Amino acid sequence: MVGANLADVVAVYRARAALEPSHVADRAGISIAQYLALEEGTAWPGTEAVEAIITALQIPHSHRVPLTAVGAPLDVYLQRILHRYDIPALIVDSAWRTVEANVFARRLLPDSARPGWNLMRWVLLDADARRRLANWDDVAQGFSGALYAAITAAPLNPELLAIRDDAAKLGLSPHPGARDCPDGQVMAWRTDRGPYPISACMVTVPSGRPDLLQIVFVPRSHHPVPVLMAAPSPPTRWHGPLLADLLSCGLCGLLLTGGGQSAIYTCATDCLPELPADALELRVAQQVLVRAFPTEGCRGLGVAQELLLAAGVEPELNVPVSTRHALNQWQCSMTDTQRRGILTATLRSATVYPASSNDGVDLAYNWRELS
Repeated sequence: MVGANLADVVAVYRARAALEPSHVADRAGISIAQYLALEEGTAWPGTEAVEAIITALQIPHSHRVPLTAVGAPLDVYLQRILHRYDIPALIVDSAWRTVEANVFARRLLPDSARPGWNLMRWVLLDADARRRLANWDDVAQGFSGALYAAITAAPLNPELLAIRDDAAKLGLSPHPGARDCPDGQVMAWRTDRGPYPISACMVTVPSGRPDLLQIVFVPRSHHPVPVLMAAPSPPTRWHGPLLADLLSCGLCGLLLTGGGQSAIYTCATDCLPELPADALELRVAQQVLVRAFPTEGCRGLGVAQELLLAAGVEPELNVPVSTRHALNQWQCSMTDTQRRGILTATLRSATVYPASSNDGVDLAYNWRELS
């Protein structure tokens, strides 16, 4: 976030000049989004954009105090924080060049101690990154999103433009995307002896330095893997309606049964109409799979699958890359045993109520806590 003082100063000088945000953006030669990011304090639009706004609004030097930190060396406070971490941490500038790295970051990424070393360039372009990151494809996607954001903020930065051009030669291109960013991304580091260490990449803006980013690699001691995706021994085969013992009537409270016909669910007291099993099971599955396989979770599962393959364990079913992929697997390739396992691992119960729409019933879900 941008410091409130700088945003307030810009807003005051724009109001004094009776200018619309678009007028300031035009004078500064930047986009309206870049200007609003600064005045509203939602993002750092890039050092070049800030300097252009300051000039366009003719803000005197005495009111430029909030900018004195931009481009300056780290102060003692930030250095102490960085070097007191007992995990890899480094600070990079707006072009992702290293400003300073602690001893653990230098052990993880030895070249990060070199002046001008660029984390973005290493991830996207260096063969060493492809060799060391087991989930390089996912990591590169996240950093491509960050490269897009960085170029949007500083469209004339030669370092960023050079990375973009070199990445394009490899078939990579920066692109926007709310989920395509390194913050919170899982990273699996290959080693000569397993298992692979896994860390989460955390990206924050240091206090008082909106021109910098702090990158911390937080170790993760474990990674959950659904039992059905890689079981050491096959689970007990499931026979019968998939939703047996999971559905209850919202009027009388009794469990719905197959009534001797697996193709239909019924209530023993006839509170509800007969419910075709295929349609009801698919309707429940759509809700269950959204919860069991969110997009971020699928990224992590992809890492887990790679670790299992590296350890010689062949998953019974490839992990889904998205909720839609999971639904396709549900309909086309999962066995009833696998479907039932996902249902019972995710859903405690579902209550069925009469309704005038949605095939005559509404559903209320009672979910299990997912770890």
